[in-house]
Amino acid sequence: MTTHVIGLTGGIASGKSTVARLLVERGAIVVDADQLARQIVEPGQPALAELVARFGAAILGADGTLDRKRLGAIAFGDPAARADLGRITHPRIAAASARAFAEASDRGAQVVFYEAALLVENRAHESLAGLIVVAAAPEVQEARVVARDLFSIEDARARIAAQAPLATKLAVATWVIQNDGQLDHLVAQLEAIVAEIEQKHGKIAVPPPRAAEKIRSETLEVALVTGFPAFTAKRMIAKLLVAEPETKLYVLARAKFAADAQAHLTALGAGARAEVLVGDICDMDLGLSSGEYRALSKQLTWIHHLAGIYFMGIDDETARKVNVGGTRTVIELARDAARLERLVHWSTAMVSGRRGGTVYEDDLECGQKFHNGYERTKYEAERLVRDAMRQLPITVIRPATIVGDSRTGEIDKLDGPYYLMVLIATNASGMRLPILGRGDAPLHLVPIDYVIDAAHAIAHSPGSAGKTFHLVDPHPLSARAVFEGVASHANTAIPRGSIPRVLARAVLRTPGLARLGRGPLAFLDMLDHTVHFDQRNTANALASSTLRCPPLADYLRVLVDHMLVMTRDVHPTEEPPDPLE
Repeated sequence: MTTHVIGLTGGIASGKSTVARLLVERGAIVVDADQLARQIVEPGQPALAELVARFGAAILGADGTLDRKRLGAIAFGDPAARADLGRITHPRIAAASARAFAEASDRGAQVVFYEAALLVENRAHESLAGLIVVAAAPEVQEARVVARDLFSIEDARARIAAQAPLATKLAVATWVIQNDGQLDHLVAQLEAIVAEIEQKHGKIAVPPPRAAEKIRSETLEVALVTGFPAFTAKRMIAKLLVAEPETKLYVLARAKFAADAQAHLTALGAGARAEVLVGDICDMDLGLSSGEYRALSKQLTWIHHLAGIYFMGIDDETARKVNVGGTRTVIELARDAARLERLVHWSTAMVSGRRGGTVYEDDLECGQKFHNGYERTKYEAERLVRDAMRQLPITVIRPATIVGDSRTGEIDKLDGPYYLMVLIATNASGMRLPILGRGDAPLHLVPIDYVIDAAHAIAHSPGSAGKTFHLVDPHPLSARAVFEGVASHANTAIPRGSIPRVLARAVLRTPGLARLGRGPLAFLDMLDHTVHFDQRNTANALASSTLRCPPLADYLRVLVDHMLVMTRDVHPTEEPPDPLE
């Protein structure tokens, strides 16, 4: 059944609240944008923290609640301040409104009224089934504002003038109610409009919700994690189960990984708190049935988008399909998620591409070139996300190259720089692979445990929506120092500037990796530029926590020991073709 949303608007003090009250008395559902705006800035809500960070503690009353008049006075006279106010509040009001519309639909509502002062100014009326405009003469508005808000006549006129002219609203109205102050006249006009709406869209009255259903729908947190079976996704799943015991968790997994995903949840003791959804990030509606997708979009409050193709040697078409196409699908889900609180998009620090100097967290378009298709497609995916930030509460996480756990060395595959570390640590061959003179550039590595803990803390910190965060080692070692440190911990003799040839022996025997001969060389080419990743947003978000990225030197031995264990029993009987010869 389709639920039709009818807008209800008018100038300040025109009487639209009176019309809304009359509709409620007739059994209609009226979603009040102003009431939602009050709810999203209640103490403890992220929007309030962001407003305080932007406008200062002076906007708070003695009890810690928002002083809306004080905030209004600041924002009213400053276009930049007014724009920042909208950036913080409008996406949350829109999400809360969509959530209310979905709940009304679930209750069987055929018609919902949306009361908002700025429907026409924001062009939100264009997507509605109709628009009621309540009009009053300017002198009537002025008198009401002075009496209601204790404004001077000059202030009242300024507030009225700040809104779109009445003629603009009347030009797009489906129905007009002229409110001259006579209630009988207003009621008669409304009755005629309601009769027309019911004839066209159905009854406006709906039964009230049951109390238990209302409480459950307003309190339950529901999160989706994409990217399984990637190690980052596995670790994020474990983090959510521990850190958010009340959250319902869905894990999206392709059919061939579904059994592994269920086994992972079982091993973590998830029980009924977590559920595997069999689908594909690259397919329309995540590859779910229409019923599954609609049910998911109604429940979701958080999306952790970790899906991405990242290993060296992946073809560009596949990288684009997953990294760009998958991100586009997730953004569409976020738009459909009526209860969405946050979309956490996992990008990469490597969107900086081939460039030197300082990369700021707000940077994306830097005129950079890219070393490979992976970097380019992750950059294109982040562009999509940046565009969507205007309407959705999104946090972007940009980790450097992720390595194993700083405490255990745990990692589920040897990827990226791990190929080169394995090359040194196992020393199964005598061939040398030169560093090509680029060993003094920094090698940006970050351990998985820090990345997961920091990303979770950042996403839940005040003010993180609409921002990007670098998760990198603030004091990275040079590539040469890293490789020589690996060689030292592994007791492997290594001439300065060269690396033993284990990659061809220990890595290329893995099925499907024979084409990766260009992988290590491509990776070494990435060390050609000295890049510094600014972490101002990250530092601010984590200032109140004890989370800090550990120096690589403190846990490099742990990584090497784990790699030695993983490769200890590797003795291939046949040598694959050596792509480096």
